[in-house]
Amino acid sequence: MTFYFPLLQPHFKHIEIGETLTSLWSGCGSIVECRLDNVPCVIKAIKIPNHINHPKIKQSKFALKRKQQSYHVEYHFYKLYSHHLPKTAKSIACVNAINFGDEYALVFKNFTQFGFTQASSLHIKPILKWLAHFHAFNLNKQHDELWGQGCYWHLNTRPDEFNALMSNTNNEFDIKVVAKKLAYQLKHAKYKTLIHGDAKLANFAVNSNNEIRGYDFQYTGAGVGIVDVMYFMTSCFSCEELYAHAENELAYYFDELEHALALHQPDIPVHAVTNEWKALWSAAWADFYRFLAGWSPEHYKINSYMHEQVVRWFKTNN
Repeated sequence: MTFYFPLLQPHFKHIEIGETLTSLWSGCGSIVECRLDNVPCVIKAIKIPNHINHPKIKQSKFALKRKQQSYHVEYHFYKLYSHHLPKTAKSIACVNAINFGDEYALVFKNFTQFGFTQASSLHIKPILKWLAHFHAFNLNKQHDELWGQGCYWHLNTRPDEFNALMSNTNNEFDIKVVAKKLAYQLKHAKYKTLIHGDAKLANFAVNSNNEIRGYDFQYTGAGVGIVDVMYFMTSCFSCEELYAHAENELAYYFDELEHALALHQPDIPVHAVTNEWKALWSAAWADFYRFLAGWSPEHYKINSYMHEQVVRWFKTNN
């Protein structure tokens, strides 16, 4: 019997387990098709092993605790937060979020059976609109049981990668020297919201009406919305495409953010939020670069566009 079957039994009368669609990251479980009480569903079944096997992540108690906490956060996001999201920034429909000890069963309606498919690069603007409304709706919201600081790469959650960074005194900047200053700037912004924290293209679904649904909220927590936007663009655009499209897509996000803030936060000064987040665009890139340079210094996302943003932040702040 699969470990998650007893988790489901108290909640569903008729359980039909189908095909395993994929395994989760580094042996932490699987995603399985099923029918529960005759509703087509997908189970994200999670059981975290005592040892993480990953070619680029050092096995440590700290790294293991970070992964354990990420599933704890995702469970609570679907349990406490997802049902309150506005129509313009919904997650995939969670039927039930079940937890016992270190085991989780997150049960979702199978979005492929309800007119949704995996989003693609054709859906960049609808996803940016989703992000704008997600950020506006959650501005200044409490983040109980979520990450105190959202996203998986911020400095406090990546000490191993920071220690692996090589100081570079012969270049235009030394990211290791300024890492704490950079992290402080992002963490202590005046206007904070909930950020998705892993807002890559692969974590969104879309239907024929360009309605978007987000998923994989393992790193959701407090932050500035521009961090999600930066990371989303790294998942959509090559270096050349960033030069060609990033400025226009960024302007589109901020237009949508202004509309969303007026709708969801009528008492918040719109331009105070947008001006602060616009000013943090290069900081978001520089912080992600700091992580990549320590984690995987040959990573394809380290490109000339990123380098220009890091240099821009360094010249402005040092």
